[in-house]
Amino acid sequence: MDAVAYALAVVALPDATYVVPGSWTIKTALPAPRDLHGQSTLSDGTVLVTGGRVSGLVSADVQSYDPSTNAWTTKTALPATRYFHAQSTLNDGTVLVTGGRDASGVATADVQQYDPSTNAWAAKTALPATRYAHGQSTRSDGTVLVTGGLVAGVVSADVQQYDPSTNAWTTKTALPATRYYHGQSTRSDGTVLVTGGLVAGVVSADVQQYDPSTNAWTAKTALPATRYYHGQSTLDDGTVLVTGGRVGGSNASADVRSYDPSTNAWTIETALPATRSQHKQSTLNDGTVLVTGGLVGGNTVSADVRSYTPASTAPTPGRATLLGYLAAN
Repeated sequence: MDAVAYALAVVALPDATYVVPGSWTIKTALPAPRDLHGQSTLSDGTVLVTGGRVSGLVSADVQSYDPSTNAWTTKTALPATRYFHAQSTLNDGTVLVTGGRDASGVATADVQQYDPSTNAWAAKTALPATRYAHGQSTRSDGTVLVTGGLVAGVVSADVQQYDPSTNAWTTKTALPATRYYHGQSTRSDGTVLVTGGLVAGVVSADVQQYDPSTNAWTAKTALPATRYYHGQSTLDDGTVLVTGGRVGGSNASADVRSYDPSTNAWTIETALPATRSQHKQSTLNDGTVLVTGGLVGGNTVSADVRSYTPASTAPTPGRATLLGYLAAN
């Protein structure tokens, strides 16, 4: 098939699900503008968004996004308003929300667990001290690692591990320096990558990796520029995607980078359609990445939602249709 026939075949495809790898796609917006919220992908492929500032007010609102219908559904609200908190999905499919601040700006040590099968929240053992602006991710063994933040009102390097099987917290080796407003995600090998943030009180490009087998931190190749208030998640191929944030100073950025642990190097990716900070992101079951809310295109809190298709993870339905169509013609 020549180039002209190929192009005509693509245009004529009845299946519109194919998305060009390395591109951003607009999705149904959040019901209201939101930033400083929590977000994680559930085992059924939906995405749970919790709390944050909604239409400018600290909220307990919870929304679920279904990629198959591109629609949002309201779920049972958090027991209390919360923002600057952290969130991750546990191996049993429930969601753990830790710390944060309430509508009065008061920090909390409260921990809540959401069960999607019952659409209900349950209190869990509180953090050892109040904490907000911290990082959190679930590890492959089911435990949850919480790093840094403002702990008991002070910027901290403290690291805690939560075990859902015992409902208990254990202190782990601290970060090399105090850190908050950073990114964090668990890699496929079980290690945890922490990026940027304010480190020792200074905006930083520093990257650290935690190895649970040795309970130790190791410095990795720094981000190309300082960054905080960014989004981060691990992709299906084991690389880590970092989006937006305030890059190289106080200005919001649309810059997107991926980190390859096999080469310990950063690569530039397709930029966001507009600058964005104070947003959240998570990797979906189909390998795409969902980015929600934040300050978009300046200092305006937004309801905008975007999906990124990594170059290594194009959705298969449209691609399969394309290949079948071309094979038959």
